[in-house]
Amino acid sequence: MTNAFYEDLLACAIEAASAGAAELKARHGGPLQINSKTSPEDAVTDADLAAEATVRAVIAKLRPQDSITGEELAAHVGESKVRWSIDPLDGTVNFTRGIPYFATSVGAFDIEAGVWVAGAVVAPALGLTYFASRGGGAFLIRDGQKRQIFGPPADRATKIIATGFSYSSAERAAQFAHLDGIMPNFVDVRRMGSAALDACMVADGTVDVYFERHIKEHDWAAALLIAEEAGQRVRRPAFVGDFGAVNYELAAPEGL
Repeated sequence: MTNAFYEDLLACAIEAASAGAAELKARHGGPLQINSKTSPEDAVTDADLAAEATVRAVIAKLRPQDSITGEELAAHVGESKVRWSIDPLDGTVNFTRGIPYFATSVGAFDIEAGVWVAGAVVAPALGLTYFASRGGGAFLIRDGQKRQIFGPPADRATKIIATGFSYSSAERAAQFAHLDGIMPNFVDVRRMGSAALDACMVADGTVDVYFERHIKEHDWAAALLIAEEAGQRVRRPAFVGDFGAVNYELAAPEGL
């Protein structure tokens, strides 16, 4: 498929993610219906469901033959060679507690080529829109200003790692132990509460490394492409429980 086709997919991703994010912004700070999934903090709200329905409606209008998978709603199998992966509200706990680090993430996968080709991550409370298409570079819109992003400066002396933690106490203990082992390579750690924003903040150079286990496809589908197109080394999880990362070799110089 051509770069022009990927740009068309990117336009759809941006429109869909922006629509989902607008739904979140309208509901942020208002009353919510909150239900638990795997644990009390693993929540799904009516805002998650409304945002995913909004994203799907945009994709269905613009790309009716495509397949769609999302975090909250049933998969739709289409006839084309494109599949969309949606996280309508990445950072649900933040959203329910009034913390502004949450986003809508929309990524497009080229089934025939076997690669992620377009993605957008929109954080409405932060006023940030990240997006990229394969071979087209990565970009950030902040306060209406668009700029290309290239990751953190290579010669930065003090490095910060972003990560996240599991809802499982046993898995968290293992994550803490792993983090303790790599922290000598960093001056500090950030835990934003949104995997998509963690990876995007490596793409824009805010932090230097992102690493997290047990993230799911909808968490990273768009964001890791954005980091990749910003010139960063990414690692996509290969199985459930595996880790995703951006620039992890800085945390483990001996290799992955």
